[in-house]
Amino acid sequence: MARVDSKKEVIAASLLAVAVAAILGTLSYGLFAEAPPNVRIDVFSRKNGALSASFLPSDEVFLEAMLTSKNASIAGAPVFFDVKTPNGTDFQPARRTVPTDNLGTANVTFQIPWPSDISLGVWQATVTSSVYGQAINATTNFECELVPPVIDVYTQKGGQGQNTPGGTFLLNETLILYAEVRDPINHTVPHVLVAFEAKINNSTSNPWMIPLVNMTDASGIASVATRLPPDAAYAGTWEVYATAQYQDTVLIDTLTFVAQQTP
Repeated sequence: MARVDSKKEVIAASLLAVAVAAILGTLSYGLFAEAPPNVRIDVFSRKNGALSASFLPSDEVFLEAMLTSKNASIAGAPVFFDVKTPNGTDFQPARRTVPTDNLGTANVTFQIPWPSDISLGVWQATVTSSVYGQAINATTNFECELVPPVIDVYTQKGGQGQNTPGGTFLLNETLILYAEVRDPINHTVPHVLVAFEAKINNSTSNPWMIPLVNMTDASGIASVATRLPPDAAYAGTWEVYATAQYQDTVLIDTLTFVAQQTP
């Protein structure tokens, strides 16, 4: 009789464990002898915490796998990450097995090498797991590519971003112009000569031009300062141009700002 009671206690404990797991929404990998239905695995690539399928050389890639069964997460299951470079070779730093946590997720982080002949192109990440005797996998692709070099001109009152207004100034106020130069991997570029030009866009007065030149500093930013003329004829909308040559490419960006008479 004691043996029957012992079996009943085991069954009761198992049923209780299932009920608790269902309430908590998390399943333990070792709980079932048979595979529950609707087991699935998903994989995502993230950049700076956000979902992304586009990366630059030297970027950090965060791969996350999610293991679920009937919308409940599965904890403690091994997930194998297999990452292939654009030329089809295994990327060893990212090939590893990681157990899912209490949220049913497993992840690996790695940096895209640069400079390297394997960096540019489409990468492929596959995650594989064997859960309750059921083999499952999922694949995602992400791309590593260069971006065009750019120059971005702005004032001390705004204008960062391509062709963004630079704020409102008073006549006879000091205007500071900045220009940031970035290379094809989105890094700032020092020691690049930048030419600035500002002119009033007013057909009723003679255009007044400010030609100024300076070199980008260690942070990749060039700046110049000048005082706007006090004459009321120079009130209105001004146009600013910043130009630089990076390797064989001429970079240019523009903005507008408004000059007003003193109230």
